[in-house]
Amino acid sequence: MENLELVSTQIVDGYLSGQHRSRLKGGCTEFAEHRAYSPGDEVRLLDWKVFAKSDRYYIKQFEEETNLNTILVLDGSGSMNFGMSTKSKFTYARAACASFARLLLSQRDPVGLAVSSLTDSRFVPSRSSPAHFQALLNTLSAAEAAHDTVLPRTLDEMVRRMSRRGLFMIFSDCFVDLDAFLKTLKLIRSQGHQVILMHTVAPEELNFTFRNGSRFQCMEVEGYHVDLDPALIRDEYLASMQSFLSQLKKVCLQSGCDYVPLNTGDPLGERLALYLRERTAKAKGAFRR
Repeated sequence: MENLELVSTQIVDGYLSGQHRSRLKGGCTEFAEHRAYSPGDEVRLLDWKVFAKSDRYYIKQFEEETNLNTILVLDGSGSMNFGMSTKSKFTYARAACASFARLLLSQRDPVGLAVSSLTDSRFVPSRSSPAHFQALLNTLSAAEAAHDTVLPRTLDEMVRRMSRRGLFMIFSDCFVDLDAFLKTLKLIRSQGHQVILMHTVAPEELNFTFRNGSRFQCMEVEGYHVDLDPALIRDEYLASMQSFLSQLKKVCLQSGCDYVPLNTGDPLGERLALYLRERTAKAKGAFRR
């Protein structure tokens, strides 16, 4: 997964190609241009008049479809470095960012990137050219996770940068002040933006499988650690984690944000493809109603 370009190519070509348009696109408005048909495109968008003249398949694109500006927001806090039986949450989230970036750019949607970090925040403005993918990869590869989280602050800054309605995709473990996070998400939604939270967690954080006496080192406060017997706190920890997850899902529900759990123990391509299929089914169901 360290080779982000290779991973994104494999995931998009193997799982996500053709799964995206009806989920992250808006409705059809003013006609903009034609593009060659690709396997997986919706047949309803074929221009049959052009086919009759050229004997080739072309897709009609519309102004709203060609201007879905997406900002990928990657949490660069120290807790994202956690990983034991799997790659770290940060590595997993970076690969997910690269995959969505390649998918969106393949459809000529502008994509930008913000890495939220206390000491090394990075921002790449949105572009839609294929060459922009390398700039995104370079930034993702150079990014590191460390220190405390500044995710709400980064999101506030990104809202001010977005002059038109678009899509925010947030990749984070969400170990933040949930009240402040809710306020920020509501602000984003009030500006007309869509929000998708890719909640990235490690298996050990969900099941707490630690057995022997252990030292737990804080990944955001240098030098801080706790020595304890996991068996003595397992039940209390699991109850606290379930409470946290319930609160986070409630925050997403109250703000109108899509909640998507990403477990680093799951194959990334399969997980992203499943989400996009679910989003397609949901969109089609809403359209029928």
